[in-house]
Amino acid sequence: MKAFDLGRIIVPSATMLLITEDSSLRSVVQEVISGIHGLKFDVVEDHEKATERVTGRSVGLVMSHLNATCNVAGLTRLLGTITASSQKVPVLVLSDEYHAQQALTLLRLGIAEYLSRPLDMGRLGYLLDVLTLSSRHRAARSAPAPAAPRPVALPQVPATDGDEPFLFMSTGRMGQLVEQVRRIAPLDTTILLGGETGTGKTRLAGVIHRLSPRRDRPFLTINCGALSANLIESEMFGHAKGAFTGADTNRVGKFSEVGQGTLFLDEIDSLPPALQAKLLRAVEEKVFEPVGSNKTQNLQARLIVASNKPLEQEVASGRFRADLYYRLNVVAFHLPPLRDRADGISLLAHGFLTKYARPDQPGLSFAPEVLRALKAHSWPGNIRELRNVIERAVALSSGPTIQLEDLPASFSDPGPSASLKIAESTSSSASTLAESTQSAERERIEKALKRNDNNRLRAAAELGISRMTLYNKLRKLGVMAS
Repeated sequence: MKAFDLGRIIVPSATMLLITEDSSLRSVVQEVISGIHGLKFDVVEDHEKATERVTGRSVGLVMSHLNATCNVAGLTRLLGTITASSQKVPVLVLSDEYHAQQALTLLRLGIAEYLSRPLDMGRLGYLLDVLTLSSRHRAARSAPAPAAPRPVALPQVPATDGDEPFLFMSTGRMGQLVEQVRRIAPLDTTILLGGETGTGKTRLAGVIHRLSPRRDRPFLTINCGALSANLIESEMFGHAKGAFTGADTNRVGKFSEVGQGTLFLDEIDSLPPALQAKLLRAVEEKVFEPVGSNKTQNLQARLIVASNKPLEQEVASGRFRADLYYRLNVVAFHLPPLRDRADGISLLAHGFLTKYARPDQPGLSFAPEVLRALKAHSWPGNIRELRNVIERAVALSSGPTIQLEDLPASFSDPGPSASLKIAESTSSSASTLAESTQSAERERIEKALKRNDNNRLRAAAELGISRMTLYNKLRKLGVMAS
């Protein structure tokens, strides 16, 4: 598999195969995929050659151009070949004119999406990025090990920002998340992080940056909820001299300052509606203008965004733009609250203990009742609260062991048996809730599909979600066959 040089590492590339005789379309598609790292471009003139190519080598995505003279039967045979093979190659169809019956027939035959001219370039770029994600993951995993060790290894308590410990587990939900982060970090995919305040979204964004080819470039953060509406636009895009009262000089915004690094937008749910529109343009077209300037600048950075609130609910309530949400939600990671991963509290507490112990406190440890109290606590402030509790306990401790009295007054020892019952009850409740939610979601989706004669496009519209989101849910729930 061919590879290209990106920064200091070699990244293998997945192939997108375009079927067309239209040179102008070829140029347009080539320009769109030039911004998707890990994806190379190949062209054939007809479906017969495409069938040979798909059969003979690994292809990550097929895009078929249908015009007035195109033989649709060739596309049908290609779809049959892909279905019969072990490869799962998504097929994207672009028609010069929209034909509803043709779209419906092809969607039933299993194509991923049906587009028509004039092309929505933002939509096309989004689809190419999402539909090739799996093949680019496979290509990234097949890369040879670099000669030099990774700057950031992921032991159970790695340092991600100075000497600040951040919790990772090798098993369970966090273990799965870490494995997914390892796979997605080398790509340039936009990432959406969710979770309660204090769960470590900023730390995780830092880990993703350090595991990416951009690790030697800047990592900058913008807290969208910490600035007023009239200041955050200047913070993001910069401003020209005289743009508003007090703008005595030109200012470079973080979208420019970050260059080819990683830009982390925290509390994206707090972004005012007017700025949501400007961010959408920056994400889709990779361009922006400073406040008070008509000089367009290019956005070269990778974007990672985080929200404390579920953005799906913000979209449903009208407080967040749906089109911006779908552009940002290419890959999403949800950090569970600390109360849902009680098995990691002890590990993280020991990490903070090592960080805050003074030179005159060698071998400082926790009394058994302290660890039980930590595990039984609900941790509304999550990792941030745990860090503060351990820092306080270390400061108050006068002996070689942290005692219960060194913790805040709200902590008390529940006893070994009570602690075990709490853990068992939490695990059982979480499992039951997850199963109930999944069952209700499955039932609602199946009813929507039945009402719409298994037309996924109409079912998605009825459910208020995109067709791609419906596909992902069908795969997750294991009901693709129906």
